[in-house]
Amino acid sequence: MDILVVGGTRFFGRCTVEQLLAAGHKVTIFSRGNVRPPFWHDIEHIAGDREEVEGLRQQLAGRQFDAVLDNQCYDQQEARSIIGALQGRIGRYVVASTVSVYGEGGHATGRHTVRQPLTDQERFAVDYRALEPVRETDLDNRDQPWELRSNLSEYGEGKRQVERVMLESEDWPWIVVRVPSTLGPDDPSGRFAWWLSRILDGEPILLPDGGTHAIQLGYSRDLATFLVRLLEDGPTGNIYNYAQHETPQLANWLQVIADAADKSLHTVSVPSSILQQATELPWEDWFYASFSYCPLLMSVAKAEADIGLTFRTSLRDWVQTTVDSYLQNPETLSAADHSEQRPAEIDFAKQWTTARDHLVRTLTD
Repeated sequence: MDILVVGGTRFFGRCTVEQLLAAGHKVTIFSRGNVRPPFWHDIEHIAGDREEVEGLRQQLAGRQFDAVLDNQCYDQQEARSIIGALQGRIGRYVVASTVSVYGEGGHATGRHTVRQPLTDQERFAVDYRALEPVRETDLDNRDQPWELRSNLSEYGEGKRQVERVMLESEDWPWIVVRVPSTLGPDDPSGRFAWWLSRILDGEPILLPDGGTHAIQLGYSRDLATFLVRLLEDGPTGNIYNYAQHETPQLANWLQVIADAADKSLHTVSVPSSILQQATELPWEDWFYASFSYCPLLMSVAKAEADIGLTFRTSLRDWVQTTVDSYLQNPETLSAADHSEQRPAEIDFAKQWTTARDHLVRTLTD
């Protein structure tokens, strides 16, 4: 197959290109060309900026592809531009979306519970509480507005727009993949490094509500395998949730990381409401909140039934691979530095532990 990848030089896009080449496919990458992986001489490169609509159209004029993978489509303009550039000349278009379209997962205005229900302003997608794990059909982005709502994240809003463009496009062979926080070697986001660096320094880690809530993650190399399957033979006109098969508690996932690094895990449980009020840690930042503040679980039953997900790597194995990658390349940990808030976190953990122990003694007496 002749496959175009928009991006394809970093993280799971890079993993996907590696797997496509290994399977014998011809790969063309459309990118600025700033990053050139080892496979660079095995692909065709089209230099360009996908934000330049006319340039995109001109550079892809007359080209035909069996399939297109687009990991860098973030709003309706970018979605419409790729359609305008390639309509009628491709067999299949796979675009990466996000769990955040449902309205949680780090891109909502907060984590909602039975005791803390959604407000009318926050009810912009689905009220997940009675639905988890959410299915693809629990959200229809044709109902979402084109206007970007200022009280919501620009990222989540943009992806909802991308999905709406797909849903309303005729004669365009789209497939949408909604993914959770995806981790693995060479992750440029620093999300895994946030936790691993704290485990390695041996100091206490603050866990909202003890980290007893479940989290759902993706693994970059397995996500790449799923994308390859969709590019090769995926049924068009479908939306798929994708994630690894385990949904561990946050505290248990951190223990798996500590085991992989051969380190002890030192955590301090604090009610999330107190952490949000009394600390300046980035509880709502996208790289952190998706683990500890407002995670949401998706059903992957449709992907399992239609595509088959027997290739997914076990939690312990992919975490070990990721930890080993960081430890073998320690500069990647320093490049994803999250140490600025670390002293305040350690100090608060010690103060909280002292106050808690004092209160326990007082109540016991």
